[in-house]
Amino acid sequence: MDYDLNYQEDTGDVDLDAIPNKIGDLCQEGGTYECNTCGEEIEIKKSERFPACSNCGDEYLTWVLLNAA
Repeated sequence: MDYDLNYQEDTGDVDLDAIPNKIGDLCQEGGTYECNTCGEEIEIKKSERFPACSNCGDEYLTWVLLNAA
């Protein structure tokens, strides 16, 4: 059986609004968050907006909750 190593299943268009914890989103749970691009950690309170990463500046990053406050 031959396999196409370049095959990628069509996942359709990605809805960027459905991805949580992007720059500008309101924080739903305060705590320590990590940038998924560079690993920079920040403290953010509930209802604050997620900032741009001061370390890498990636405009498409998401913040991942490490420890809830």
